Amino acid sequence: MTQKKLDVVYERGFFNFPKRIGPAAVREFYNRNGIDYDNDMEIMTYIAPDVAAQKAASLVSDKQKENFKLLDLGAGTGLAGAALRRAGFLGNISALDGSAGMLKVAMEKGIYSDSTEHILTSSNPLPYADGTFDMVVNVGAFGKSMMEPDCLQEVLRALKPRSYMIITVRMYSEVQDYKVRFYDELDRLEAAGLMKICSSEKFPYYRWDEISDEFKVNLADQYGEVLVLQKLDIN
Repeated sequence: MTQKKLDVVYERGFFNFPKRIGPAAVREFYNRNGIDYDNDMEIMTYIAPDVAAQKAASLVSDKQKENFKLLDLGAGTGLAGAALRRAGFLGNISALDGSAGMLKVAMEKGIYSDSTEHILTSSNPLPYADGTFDMVVNVGAFGKSMMEPDCLQEVLRALKPRSYMIITVRMYSEVQDYKVRFYDELDRLEAAGLMKICSSEKFPYYRWDEISDEFKVNLADQYGEVLVLQKLDIN
């Protein structure tokens, strides 16, 4: 029997993904699969980029959307950048990602002002000056073997005071240790007066209802959250 497309994509990108240990293995996976990524996400009914873009658009005026300088942090193949353009953001959008293969696909879409291949860690800061961006959007890049929670403060550094960071996260059942560290870091940053959590909303990241029973899918894992964080002016 021919395996249905949804099962093929889930097995390749999700069922086996927790078995890839370490950032280097994850980066190699994305470099290898960048050319197929957009099609795979369409099969998965992946809506996180549009959820993030619509949330971003709801926070600012039409005039601001025309002029804002945005950072698409963990830009991947440009799905979030494309969604931001559809949502009316007409200014400069910079793409940053650790995967050369994904960035190549993203830049071919003609939606970004510039791109930077960079792996953000606590010891490898962003290559931008303080307060460079009017908004940062991060779709799905905070997660196990990807961006660590201790990078959040560095992202805030590159954001202008009183500006917003929109993050989508999917804390599936195998990464509960990461989930604790992520939300603990948000609490720490908020307690330190560096930012505030404006909102957190649950939404269906993917549609997994029709995946074959053989995979024993935890349907709760198809849901994620969109978070709005605002950098505070500490001066």
